[in-house]
Amino acid sequence: MKKLSLMLMCLCCFSSILSQTKTFLSGTYADTAVDWEFKMSEGRNSGYWTTIPVPSNWETKGFGYYTYGKDHKDYKTKPEIGFYRHNFKFNLKSDKRYFIVFQGSMTETTVTLNGQQIGETHVGGFTEFTYEITDFLKNGGNLLEVEVLKPAKHPQVVKAERIADYWLFGGIFRPVYIEELPGNFIDRVAIDAQMNGDFKMDVFTDTSKENVSITAQVYDSNNQKVGKSFSGKVSKNKGHVEASLKNIALWSHEYPNLYTVETTLKQKNKTLHTYKQKFGFRTFEVRDQDGFYLNDKRVLLKGANMHSFRPETGRTLTRQDMLDNLKLMQDMNFNTVRICHYPPDAEFLDLCDSLGLMAMDELPGWRHALPDEIGSKIVKELVIRDVNHPSVVLWSNGNHLAHNPKFDEDFFKWDIQKRRPLKNETKIGDIYKGYTPDFDIVKTNFYPSYNLLKQRLFEENHIVLPNEALHALYDGGGGANLKTYWDAIEKSKVGGGLMIWALFDEGLRRTDMNNQPFHQGNNAPDGIVGPNGEKDGSYYAVREIWSPVNIKEDKITSSFNGKLTVENKFDFVNINECKINWKLIAFETPNTSASGHRTVASNTVVSPDVPANAAGHFRIALPEVLPNFDALVIEVFDNKGHFVYEKRLLQEKESFYFQTSISKTVKQDEHNPFLFYLGATTVLFDAYSAVLKKVAVKGKETSIKNFPSIAAKGVDTLKVEKIRACSTKATVKKEGENFIIENHNCNGFDAIKWTIKPSGELKLDYKFSPQAGYYEYAGIGMRIKADGVKSKRWLGEGPTRIWKNRAEGGLYDVYAVDKLINIPGEVYNQPEFEGYFAPWKWAVFHLEDHVSLGFQNNSNVILGVLNPVNGENAKFASWQYPFNEGFYFFNAMSAVGSKWKKPTEFGPDGQPTLINTALSGSVSLFVNWNTIENDNKTFKISIE
Repeated sequence: MKKLSLMLMCLCCFSSILSQTKTFLSGTYADTAVDWEFKMSEGRNSGYWTTIPVPSNWETKGFGYYTYGKDHKDYKTKPEIGFYRHNFKFNLKSDKRYFIVFQGSMTETTVTLNGQQIGETHVGGFTEFTYEITDFLKNGGNLLEVEVLKPAKHPQVVKAERIADYWLFGGIFRPVYIEELPGNFIDRVAIDAQMNGDFKMDVFTDTSKENVSITAQVYDSNNQKVGKSFSGKVSKNKGHVEASLKNIALWSHEYPNLYTVETTLKQKNKTLHTYKQKFGFRTFEVRDQDGFYLNDKRVLLKGANMHSFRPETGRTLTRQDMLDNLKLMQDMNFNTVRICHYPPDAEFLDLCDSLGLMAMDELPGWRHALPDEIGSKIVKELVIRDVNHPSVVLWSNGNHLAHNPKFDEDFFKWDIQKRRPLKNETKIGDIYKGYTPDFDIVKTNFYPSYNLLKQRLFEENHIVLPNEALHALYDGGGGANLKTYWDAIEKSKVGGGLMIWALFDEGLRRTDMNNQPFHQGNNAPDGIVGPNGEKDGSYYAVREIWSPVNIKEDKITSSFNGKLTVENKFDFVNINECKINWKLIAFETPNTSASGHRTVASNTVVSPDVPANAAGHFRIALPEVLPNFDALVIEVFDNKGHFVYEKRLLQEKESFYFQTSISKTVKQDEHNPFLFYLGATTVLFDAYSAVLKKVAVKGKETSIKNFPSIAAKGVDTLKVEKIRACSTKATVKKEGENFIIENHNCNGFDAIKWTIKPSGELKLDYKFSPQAGYYEYAGIGMRIKADGVKSKRWLGEGPTRIWKNRAEGGLYDVYAVDKLINIPGEVYNQPEFEGYFAPWKWAVFHLEDHVSLGFQNNSNVILGVLNPVNGENAKFASWQYPFNEGFYFFNAMSAVGSKWKKPTEFGPDGQPTLINTALSGSVSLFVNWNTIENDNKTFKISIE
């Protein structure tokens, strides 16, 4: 069996050499990593030889120190050094040359093969580097030894790459392989393929032959030749070819059309080497004082910042991880990703090329710039690896204060396309300080307030692209105020786009902390989604706000004739290239245990001819005999088959949600006119205030009591008036089968009216007039024993909570959630149980002792559930909400801030609500409405 495994391994290596000329010494991904011998110098599991998977970050495998922000203070005298050894066999060929490639090793790497050091020590943790090992590699057994310093020896490299607001890892974290090449070969190519079909390519060779030429042939995705082949000469190991091709399909994020160029190195008629490279025809321009243009069409860049990260494996990813990252962003309708602070795996950019996502590719450095000489080498390594990706539309010359103007020259030197390197400026830093390029500077300043953003968009004349905005710490930022910001960017003649900070919460699963995601306090939980993609409200809001399709209508009225208005916000795609489905759905009711809905009719739509950035109409052919339904659903799939939009339009009709018995009666107590019996439920109202004082079920008092009370919080300058006691009793009267309890100008209310119905419905109509002014929230509520609340089912827009400045993204449905603790940045149980929810029709809460409490929204109040918990040290990523746990019905709710900005800095939607009129609403209560009063027997059944 052992011999068979060895034969299979050798066969795989041989096949790999024939097809790719690559032999991997490591695994290719985190899930295929190969064990090497390993010894750690300091920290956990140090001082002895063992094994470690390669590729990996050694911290995630139990070695060294977990490091965030900067290396430990003794790193100079006691640095973390990883010593690797790997024995391997190799079959040499006499006419070949061999190179070892490290795709990523953090941070300073010295390579020894068979006892001899190969080249100089490589400095820099994030870029790919290569050594020729032809003279060092042996036929048969070989010993590879690698010494990796986690902190570099060069102090400026440490400042640039290892003083940063993210996890700092060590180790060989990307694959290592040996590449086999002929004696004379093409090292790489650099392609410039424009939208008009003009093709230019620099070809870099390594050859000792004279009179060498290159020939190139372009192929489409079906491997069919495009045009004729074209040739050029090679001089001093560099050649250049050009062609003009006709009828080419352009690359864009919406049409990711790719081609392959096959380049052949020849001496006379002898082929020395053939090299293949994928690319795309596209023209990306930065038009100063204007905007970004892709294929002559102005585009706005919309996306977020992304690190290469997984809670279990750090920077070492699987292919599925990379695909999931891209799919996650496309699900939120991104067209761009800022790959921040360092370049990604090369394969991630391959996916961006093939699936359609523009990318900003960034030079390592967070707050300090790389030193000139080392930085220039790292720029070269970055650009020559990624130059041919059509998805890469902009370079980033470092982050924050890590910008080094000298590196602009290196970007232009190595990039045949001359893509613009951006300077990423701090929140309020002077982007022009020490920087005067011969092009206008794109304003990338981070985290602008709404007023500052408007000033830059409408009063200045530079392209505006805040490369970090709406910081998504905890449940703040991200989607909050995105609509306000995006509307302004769309209206501006210099709007360039916006990048949210950030995609993921980066909670590392630490083995010394019970393997729970650890976020370094409030430093790393910055994401639109959690460490494993857990979705909160911002995910859904971003998806809706950035949708390329929008249906204008919101409801289905009695006069609806099937006609709908569609807005096309694609950059290039016509709606007639999209697939549109419709469904009629019926929601589950409060009386069932199921969530969701039933589809009672469905079909497809003939997609209308609506060009990009235009509006039009389409018509749905509804059944002649309509089934009973609650909502019309529209689903849109783009030209790539990707789901991009859903709209649920409720049928405008009177609905009775709680199915109750019509044979019940309301009994009024003989001695207390404010005490009533509804089957097994007893309700007691306060004789003066008309407040629902107590509720008991089968003689046992529940935690439902003292409802309603006013819940209002004015801004700091407004003092809410004290509520005075009532001086007169409430009135009780019977109207038909109903009892009416009513009071006026009591307990802070202008009016309270209860209608008690035989069905068990307790209908409350209220009105109160707070002092005129601005309020964080205002409404009514009831105290409830939070520990006694077990679960909820509700019909409304969900599945997540909302804030005043993040109301987008919900879809009407019936959602069911058990009450689980959720602490942003610490405990992820999405969707959150607590907070504001709206719009909604009904909600059912299951309490202790088998008590069910239902609410029906008869007006337009906002549902408040218990008391949402925030994460530790939320800074401004916080909200206003009543302190007492309970159920609330708000007429006005609060906005949420972000880490660096109060909600009031985010524009109109982030302001407190001005209240200068009376507030009113109507809500009905149902207690155990769907139970049989005498159904209290327990049966024991024996099965033999």
